[in-house]
Amino acid sequence: MEQLKELQEKAKLVRKWCLISTTEAGSGHPTSCLSAADITTVLFDRYFSYDLSNPLNLYNDRFVLSKGHAAPLLYTLFGMAGAYPLDELKTLRKFGSRFEGHPVPQYKYAEAATGSLGQGLSVGAGLALVSKREGYGAKTYVLTGDGELAEGQIWEAANFAAHEKLDNLVAILDINRLGQSQETMFGHRIDEYVRKFEAFDFEVIAIDGHNYEEISRALQTAQRPNGKPFAIVAKTFKGHGISFLENKDGWHGKALNKEELEKALKELETVDDNLRFQLKKPQQTQSPQYTVSVTDTGLKFEQGKEYATREVFG
Repeated sequence: MEQLKELQEKAKLVRKWCLISTTEAGSGHPTSCLSAADITTVLFDRYFSYDLSNPLNLYNDRFVLSKGHAAPLLYTLFGMAGAYPLDELKTLRKFGSRFEGHPVPQYKYAEAATGSLGQGLSVGAGLALVSKREGYGAKTYVLTGDGELAEGQIWEAANFAAHEKLDNLVAILDINRLGQSQETMFGHRIDEYVRKFEAFDFEVIAIDGHNYEEISRALQTAQRPNGKPFAIVAKTFKGHGISFLENKDGWHGKALNKEELEKALKELETVDDNLRFQLKKPQQTQSPQYTVSVTDTGLKFEQGKEYATREVFG
């Protein structure tokens, strides 16, 4: 029970800084962060293996935030792991800040630029394939939203992951029901997603995405490879943890004003700002070897003349 209480408190702190940072920015997607706060808290607190001092370590686990609009969640998770002071999150979306509105490679803990929805599972499958072929033993976790599960590229990636038997790939599906302007295609009909990923030969488990015991059991099961990629279908509620936001339409992409933020923080009650994740470090370290060269393509173009894009990009 004491461990459960600590997880709850850490998730509250994650929620607090997702709310504060977006209010300071005056923009962002706080409710999209809150739905996934519990499952990512358990992941980072208990299962994620990562060397903060060496983000390029090939033996690191990988976390791909496919729903890139929830970037404040990514930034808060790594802040709570000790990558930087949490107070720096107040610079979200400001000029010169490392915290842009969506993750980009300039942020060194991002595996790829995300936010163009539907691409994260493809990125994760590629990372998992490299880790598996090279024997790094690392897990790749991909957090998707349910709106992007209507994208065709998701299912191409799922097909590829199953074909390559990427049992080091864990897709975490944040099924919070609400999209940008209306309910998502399947709403909270979790069985629809379970059947689809099973049809693509994933090992699938459906959970309450706000129940810490169910989350932990699912992530623990995902640690045991069985020749199949793993999908955790998590039923969540957008804005979970704040009563006037939770499961309410019309809050997508809206930051709270100062008065609303104060009201939300009162609901979270007193949160220990000193709580942190103690990430496990990989047992081995190896950095990628880069070779950089510049080659002249030989292409010449006349100024002012129009060209077909295929002529420029091949």
